[in-house]
Amino acid sequence: MELHQKYPVLGLDSLYHLLKPEFGCSRKRVHRQMRVAGIVSARRRAYWVTTNSRHNHPPAPNLLKRKFCFERPNQAWVGDITYIPTGEGWLYLAIVKDLCTRNIVGYAFLERIDTPLTLEALRMAVRRCKPPKGLIFPQ
Repeated sequence: MELHQKYPVLGLDSLYHLLKPEFGCSRKRVHRQMRVAGIVSARRRAYWVTTNSRHNHPPAPNLLKRKFCFERPNQAWVGDITYIPTGEGWLYLAIVKDLCTRNIVGYAFLERIDTPLTLEALRMAVRRCKPPKGLIFPQ
């Protein structure tokens, strides 16, 4: 019970490995005792919703038409966003990638997932590569 109060996120296997060297108990016994004491691990949320699909914006046009290989750099770029868990919370990363070279041409980190994050990554890509007119960058 003390271990559970000290480490509420520990599950059956973690508690079992902590208790086994000292008490020589089996996994089944630890499970039974947890059930008797009403102990369950406090699980963290594994999935975080970051997309708002409830809007009136029309779908973006399909500019690439499933063509992902280009002959020269700076003809087409694509972007993506991911999140990174840190000790201080979530950190969001936006990248811009060139479809010819497959290199990251721009990136940005922010604590919020919003428009300034993606714009900063795009600004970096434009500053670094100075793309010609006619660059394809799907929304």
